[in-house]
Amino acid sequence: MKTYRETLDALRFTPQQKAAIAEDLLAAAQAGQVRAPRRKWGRVAAAAILAAALCAACASGALQEALSVLASQFGSDPKQQEVIGDLTRPSAASATDNGVTISVDAVMGDGNSLVVLYRMEREDGQPVLPQTEETKNVSDGNNTLRFEMVDYPASIDSLSYPSGFLDFEVTDSTLYFYQRFTASQDFDPSQPVEITLKNLYSHEYYSTGISYNLKEAPVVDRIIPLVDGSWTLTVSLDSVDASLDLGSGQTFHAESNRYPLSGTILSLRLSSLSLVLDYAFTIDEDTRAALAAEHASNPELVANLPLEPWMFVTLTDFSPDEVPYLTLTDGSTLTLNDLGYATPTPLTEELDQCRLQFIFNEVLPLDTVASITIGDLTIPLPDA
Repeated sequence: MKTYRETLDALRFTPQQKAAIAEDLLAAAQAGQVRAPRRKWGRVAAAAILAAALCAACASGALQEALSVLASQFGSDPKQQEVIGDLTRPSAASATDNGVTISVDAVMGDGNSLVVLYRMEREDGQPVLPQTEETKNVSDGNNTLRFEMVDYPASIDSLSYPSGFLDFEVTDSTLYFYQRFTASQDFDPSQPVEITLKNLYSHEYYSTGISYNLKEAPVVDRIIPLVDGSWTLTVSLDSVDASLDLGSGQTFHAESNRYPLSGTILSLRLSSLSLVLDYAFTIDEDTRAALAAEHASNPELVANLPLEPWMFVTLTDFSPDEVPYLTLTDGSTLTLNDLGYATPTPLTEELDQCRLQFIFNEVLPLDTVASITIGDLTIPLPDA
């Protein structure tokens, strides 16, 4: 089974992927919102190594520890740590059930992308996970910790299922994990939100051997219940608006899946965690005719998917050479796909406006960025 990263890490889609995404986009546009796919985060070394490197003036106690954990995931060099400190606020949200407490230690955000850092502990200080023969290898990499239910408001979109636990041993008395969100168009950051997590389990899925035909390799696929409980946390996601407004009204031209794309920027905001590009695009008659012919030539598309949502996905699928990129102050360049990932979201039911939210894997200090280029348009950063 392909992972989310394998499927959507770049803005390139197979015809089958386009059909599935377009179908989701059509339904989401009609409902007024889009939920992003989940993404599993990789594990890294323990965060304690970074604690001493963080400036003592940044925070103390629990927040200092939270900053260390965030730095282990989103960048540990001094500039990145400074940005993390600027964008992070402590949280007092906490809930206890069945002797287990889940707390929100901190929220890091930029006004669009948000990271909620959780901590899980038992009230008696014992290991969080049950100490049984069945669970002794839960941390060996073949298992994925998940919650049976994760509920949050429709005004935020989850980019990561909260199963990205940091490195741990099965005997640990504290487990850290985090979830990443983006704000929907109707999100009100001044209002707290409720996030509910229910029943932690491990989904054990791995091959037990190698055969000449991998489809016939023996596979272990089972669920291991770990911690029963329901935890509802009320979290303030009112983040620091640390983004740069790079204007509106500029036009750009690019290639999109073999078809020319002409766009007008409605809004362009860059922060250390993300870039949000809203634009309107037009389809000339020749392109529309070519797209219609391509759609009509595929009986499966004709039978299952209207032309307009399919055209939206096709035209918002930037060609590899046309993906927006950043030029850094040292002269090097980074495509936004190098920094993270994005999915196209329709802004209107007419599917003539698009939002691209590029979510960065690590924080990007803005003083290292000179300009952003979209197709044939280059926009310098202020004071760059």
